Amino acid sequence: MYRTTIDSLTHKDGIFDVKIGYFPEDLHPEDLFDNSVDPKTNKPYYDTDEMARRIDADLDAWFGCWVTYYYQGHEVGSSSLGGLYYDNAFAEDVIEEEFKKDYNSFVEDIMYEAKQEALTTVNSLHKQLTQDLKGAVCQ
Repeated sequence: MYRTTIDSLTHKDGIFDVKIGYFPEDLHPEDLFDNSVDPKTNKPYYDTDEMARRIDADLDAWFGCWVTYYYQGHEVGSSSLGGLYYDNAFAEDVIEEEFKKDYNSFVEDIMYEAKQEALTTVNSLHKQLTQDLKGAVCQ
C-alpha cells in the first residue's frame, strides 16, 4: 500500500517516535456512503458518482490516515482510519488541521489507539525479555 508520511507531524511522545501520514482510499465512495434516494428530496443522500468524479479530478480528498509509534526504530504500535472524504481539500492539509485541534480530532483518536498498542507491546516485550534474560543467565 502506498503511504505518505507528513514530516511536519513527526514528533516524540515520551519514549516513542511518532509518525503520521495518509494513504489514498481505494474504495469507491458508494461502498461507504448512502447513495439511495431521499424520499423527501427525490435525490440521493450522497451523489457518490459525483464524489468519485471530483476525487479523480483531484478536487476533493478521499484518503485514510495512519499513525505509527516506534521505540528505538522498531514499530510497536499503529492504527488507521479510512474512508475520509473532504470537499475541496487535500489530505495533508486536513490531517494537519486535525492534528492542531484540542478535541474531537480523528488524528487524536488514531494516535490514542496506536499509543495504547505501543504501550501494550513494549510492556509485553519487557516482561518476556526479563524472563528470557533471567533464564539465559542461569544456564
